[in-house]
Amino acid sequence: MIITAADFFSRAPAELPPDAEDAFFSAIRNRNSTFKRTYRARFQSLDEAVVRAFASRSMRPEQILDVGVSSGATTLDLRAALLAAGYDPRITATDLSLHAELVSLGKGVTALVSPDGHVLQIALAGWSVRPWRRRLDWITGMWAIRPLLLSWAQRQVENSNSRRPVLLVSPRLRDHPSIRVVEDDVLKRRPEFEAKFQFVRAANILNHDYFNEDQLRAAVRNLRAYLAGPGSLLLIVRSLHNGEQHGSLFELGDDGQLSVCQRFGDGSEIEQLALAS
Repeated sequence: MIITAADFFSRAPAELPPDAEDAFFSAIRNRNSTFKRTYRARFQSLDEAVVRAFASRSMRPEQILDVGVSSGATTLDLRAALLAAGYDPRITATDLSLHAELVSLGKGVTALVSPDGHVLQIALAGWSVRPWRRRLDWITGMWAIRPLLLSWAQRQVENSNSRRPVLLVSPRLRDHPSIRVVEDDVLKRRPEFEAKFQFVRAANILNHDYFNEDQLRAAVRNLRAYLAGPGSLLLIVRSLHNGEQHGSLFELGDDGQLSVCQRFGDGSEIEQLALAS
């Protein structure tokens, strides 16, 4: 059973088993139908490759940007890999949807709600309920119940005055001394990020399923602007459902343009677009 949001956000990090944390975020679906899904050790081989890239260039990155981190589990993995290799950078972890509210709907009933009122989870007497349909619902009969429950919850949310703000990231990330969590839209230039980071990672965010070509070009231009200068690195990577990972590691040149210095799998699906942006 997936832990309820009220239980999840009331526990100390040490009291949350990693599997329970992964399951909790994997069941949260945003309004745009994307999930907060992420898993520990997902990018272990890539983290090791990044460490080797730093070592081969004698880089000592002080500031790193991790874009689209979802729960932040893989940000923590990256931090651990870097620390084990003798690096101690500060990491800025960003995502488009980081804030939510726990809303009381009555005795023993709560809802996890995004700032725009989208219901992410409903909890009934300690049981978590997904507000979105899934294939199994056609077998269990929940296909008819979920919409009714969601409609009721949305009405109750509008009238409730009992709300508690929460941050939709791993509890291990919230108070981490070396990781800053920032809600950010990759399509909008953030002046405070410009020329700041020696390494930027964009994992499972820049792809054709999420953005059109104009948006992808804008996102790449923003991330390139965030690189600290020549020699800084940008990793764009995507994980497939079969576990394969395809990405490209770019290096910023003296001319301000990106070049590919390493590929993983078949390389990033937007590699040529990134080079031309």
